[in-house]
Amino acid sequence: MERFFEKAAAFLDRAPDLWKENVELIELNRRLLWFIVLRFGVVAILLVLGFAKGILIPHLGINTAGIFIIAGILFLLNIFYWFYYQWAITYHEFQEYTKMVAGSIHVQIIFDFLILGYIVYECGGLESPLIYFFLFHNTLSCLFFKKSISFIHTIISIAIILLVVALTYLDVIPERHFIDPRFSVVTFIPSQFVAYYLAGVVSIYLIAWYLISTITESLKVREKQLQEKIREMIEVDREKTRYMLVTTHELKAPFAAIQSYVNVALDGYAGELTDKLKEILWKIQARCNMLVAMITDMIQLANITSLKERPQEVVTSRIDLSEIIINMLPRFKETAAKKKVAFETNDLSFKHHFIEANAEQIQILLNNTIGNAISYCHSETKIKIEVIENEHFVTASVKDKGIGIKKENLEKVFLEHFRSEKAVEVNPNSTGLGLTIARQIMDIHRGRIWIESTESVGTAVFMEFPKPTE
Repeated sequence: MERFFEKAAAFLDRAPDLWKENVELIELNRRLLWFIVLRFGVVAILLVLGFAKGILIPHLGINTAGIFIIAGILFLLNIFYWFYYQWAITYHEFQEYTKMVAGSIHVQIIFDFLILGYIVYECGGLESPLIYFFLFHNTLSCLFFKKSISFIHTIISIAIILLVVALTYLDVIPERHFIDPRFSVVTFIPSQFVAYYLAGVVSIYLIAWYLISTITESLKVREKQLQEKIREMIEVDREKTRYMLVTTHELKAPFAAIQSYVNVALDGYAGELTDKLKEILWKIQARCNMLVAMITDMIQLANITSLKERPQEVVTSRIDLSEIIINMLPRFKETAAKKKVAFETNDLSFKHHFIEANAEQIQILLNNTIGNAISYCHSETKIKIEVIENEHFVTASVKDKGIGIKKENLEKVFLEHFRSEKAVEVNPNSTGLGLTIARQIMDIHRGRIWIESTESVGTAVFMEFPKPTE
């Protein structure tokens, strides 16, 4: 059941990436989901009651056809509400979306109250336990709205119950029964008792409203506080990114100068060098290369992170993913040759797989994933690269036979600078930013990247892109 709700929540969440940082939006979507799921549950119960009416509740005033009609109306309304949310959350800003949702929820609750009032009447009014079912909507109202609005909804629900009882008692509408007409509440129970009973129902509704609304108000305050903290953390992270970008740019030039001087000395332009001095210069050169690679990765990460906040600035075009992969493989030829690693691409050279993307960022993405495969695969093995597509997605995969990744680290490898002990042992000079950059690029392109791996056997990295519209 939990997995069902997770999948349903994932389907409902079609918000822009920035909205995923919004606690209020996440909670709003979760409540909307519950509202929709509960209504689908009611539809299912009505269908069961329709089929089993003759056995379970033969004296019910409403006939089988009436139950099916109500179930159909609820189902169609629920489908409309679902797609309305999808449209609202996809094409509207958060503030506008919340206003649309508020108006929609008002309409939904009123419609549900009218349908439930009719069902309560047909099921016997006070005889029916359904008079307490308004509490579900009143609870949801407390979750969606402030106290004053949820109080109005509670009063409306109480008014509907009292109206049904009063109209029946005054013979304005025909009397209905839940079990057996011989035990009529209106006929055989004194009016004083009915008044006490109704007073008890009203008291329960008002007490429930007060308790639930008080608790939910407290939760909403906590949500706002949490949202504020998240905003502060996001701002700190953005400031860190800006600082990192400036600092790394300033560091790149001095290290490039050091590299140049070291290369000049090693090439003999500064005179003859002793073996000891050459060894020192080679170490300096290796350290400089490592630091330049780290600075380059940090600049890439900072640039891509800043672009993620401004997706409208990402220039995309229709590109052939297979062609980019084939054209990139020669740059890995020397590194792969050192480990005697071969690439297996099957018929990738003869197929076209188009995506809408920024070509430069896709090259960075592939450079990081293929580079990792070479670094962590076993010598004298093959790296399999393929691209497949279906109706909705184009998926590239890079599979190696290497050290693999522990199950508990499959998500951690996307964190900045995370490296497992085995990875450090195999490739101590890595920056640990490659997969972080890869995920950021996939987020920008509204794609998905994930890893499947078995420790000491191998790793497969999958990159899934939305298929461009024709």
